Amino acid sequence: MVRSWLIHGMIVLMNFLAASLRTPRPPIVSHIAPDLLGLFRDGSPDYKRIADLTKLSKTDLGKISQVAKSSVRFDAHIPEPVAERLREIANVANLVAEFFAGDAQKVALWFEIANPMLGNISPRTMIRLGKYKRLLSFVLQAREAEA
Repeated sequence: MVRSWLIHGMIVLMNFLAASLRTPRPPIVSHIAPDLLGLFRDGSPDYKRIADLTKLSKTDLGKISQVAKSSVRFDAHIPEPVAERLREIANVANLVAEFFAGDAQKVALWFEIANPMLGNISPRTMIRLGKYKRLLSFVLQAREAEA
């Protein structure tokens, strides 16, 4: 009796392991990219560099962060909503950099050029329109398809 349970238990375990190998699950941190573009210095975001890479103006950043343009700054007193948006944008930029082997010029161009897969608008325009989450989803789906 114990022997049949043990054999049955092993079969169940083996079936479970086989099924888990067939259906890979994305790791819990699959949406976070390594800093291929050097957008973080000693663990802190270089906010100005992120804005420059994506060519987002203070007006753009104020709008997507819902703060006054005059409040947008890139130093230690950056408003938290602006800092949060720029960290999110840096993550998308680094995810895209994986496709371009860390080439910052290609990443900058990717943000600039209209993309047919995004309804023929540029990723930068999507960010300007407040569609960051949709853009992140698009990048993650493309990343998953590459794997």
